Parts: sequence; structure tokens; C-alpha cells
Amino acid sequence: MHAGITITELAVVTEDLGRKFGEVWGLRSMSVALERGKLAVIVGPNGSGKTTTVRILATILKPSKGAAEVLGMDVLRDCKKIRKKIAYLPQEYQINKNLTAAESIKWNLVARGSPLSEADLQTKRWIQEMGLERCRDRSCWTLSGGEKRRVAVAMILATNADLIFLDEPTTGLDVEACLVTWRIIRDALRNGTTVLLTTHNMKEAEILADTAVFIKEGENLVSDNPHKLIDLLSSKYRITIKKEALQNRIVKQSIDIGDKLVVYARGQNEVKHFLSELRDLTSVASVNKVGLEDVYLHLVKGDGLYD
Repeated sequence: MHAGITITELAVVTEDLGRKFGEVWGLRSMSVALERGKLAVIVGPNGSGKTTTVRILATILKPSKGAAEVLGMDVLRDCKKIRKKIAYLPQEYQINKNLTAAESIKWNLVARGSPLSEADLQTKRWIQEMGLERCRDRSCWTLSGGEKRRVAVAMILATNADLIFLDEPTTGLDVEACLVTWRIIRDALRNGTTVLLTTHNMKEAEILADTAVFIKEGENLVSDNPHKLIDLLSSKYRITIKKEALQNRIVKQSIDIGDKLVVYARGQNEVKHFLSELRDLTSVASVNKVGLEDVYLHLVKGDGLYD
């Protein structure tokens, strides 16, 4: 899977990792190896096992089967040691609204063992990094949902942990805040930090990830660089068009999205040929190159885009 990479260069290694909740498998089988100093993204439908995977690796849940190592340590035997080296932002995390934005970051660092002077310096830095200056001394009761999420992300990134787990970190953020957060997360890698995050946003995964891990029904399907996965698609373009323009014409390699259809083409000539057969070009909403979203549709929905 990772030829030429030694075990010491891996941040996470799992083998047939699984977790059962009663009679239901929340995670059936996860076998993956993720490099240190890189950013990996786990993507998949709701209920596919993304959060369960992260919670096992963060030593919050015990696995029902299989094995997992984090930073060279076993998640069962070495859980206390692992917790000193990682930081975890759950999807549903709620900050203490009685604190200010600055206090939230500062006291989280102190609780993890940082000296007060260092916590003050890091708080100042991360308030600026996350664009939270006007929120600095405001009670978190007064912050918007997006501002609270930015405070939570700052709390985790400020720890400078060796491995950071982020579960849907940009949920509730506007476009500008997402871009800022993406930049900061990527910048964290320069210091040797490893990041593992989950997301439903395929564009986010495509932009951020060094490795994308696709999971379906509790099993990982494939893990590789997003652009390598995109290059494997047989179709290179997608055309979004109103159905009425097709006049009941049957189109292969397409996805039904209500009153519109997403049609796939293998190359520019095929795109031109398809468009030349349309009477009304105003019915075409867009023509784009395929991306990680299309890889997702193939792997998770099985639409045959690799055929």
C-alpha cells in the first residue's frame, strides 16, 4: 500500500479495525496506513464509519476487532501516552459559552499542561490566525455559530499536537472562513503535525488532502492521492443539462438530479459532439472537468465511471 515507507514514518496504521454497537457494526473493516506530516481525509456517506474510525484512533472508543497504532503506539495498551500527543475536535463539540474566545483557547492549553505565559502567546497568535480579533474578549454566548466553530478549531490547532483529528471542522463556516481554515490547517503540516479529518465536502477533500480515504458501509474502499484517483476516471468531463433539452433521449454515463442530468464524457471531442446534437445550448448549465466528487459517486454509488 505504501511501498518504501517504514513503520516509523507512519502516523496511523490499522488492520481490519472494527467496532460493533450492540448487534450493529459501526465500523466493519478499516485497513489503512497514513504518513506522518501529511493530511488525510476520510470521506463517505452518513453512517459509513468515519466518526467511529476517528474516535477509535483518538482512544475514545475501544475497537471490537482488529488493531490500530497511532504514532507508533497501540490504541489499547498505550492510550494514555497517545492522548498526550494528539488533539481531537469532535463534530458535535460545543465550546464553553461562559468563556470569551481568548479564554477558550488559553485555558484549553493550560489544561493540557502549557505554562501560562506560553498559553498567552499562543492565544494571541491563534486569535489573529483565525481572524477572531473582534471576538477576542466577547462571551461565546454572543458569537455566531460560525464564530464558535472557528474558536473550537483554534483551540485544537493551538495545541500543536503531533496528530490532530478534525471531525467536519468547517461545518457552519462561510466561504471566507473556510478558506482561512483550510490555509491554517495546511500550514500546520509545516511543523511536522499530521492531520486526519472527516468531511462531506468533496471540494474540501480535493483541495486539502494528501491522501483521501473512501469508506462505505464500514469498510474502506481505497486510499490514495485525490488527483491520482481523479486521473483514473475514464470520463474526464461532466456536463450538467436540463432534461427537457434531451427530448427523452437516453444518455449513458449520466446521473439523474431531478429536472437536470449530469452527463459524463471521455474527452473534449465527446463533449463537442454531445453539444452539437443539442438544439438549445442555453439548457446547458455547465461543462467542467471531473473531480473528487465524481470519484466519490463511482466508489460509493457505483455509477461505473471507471468503466
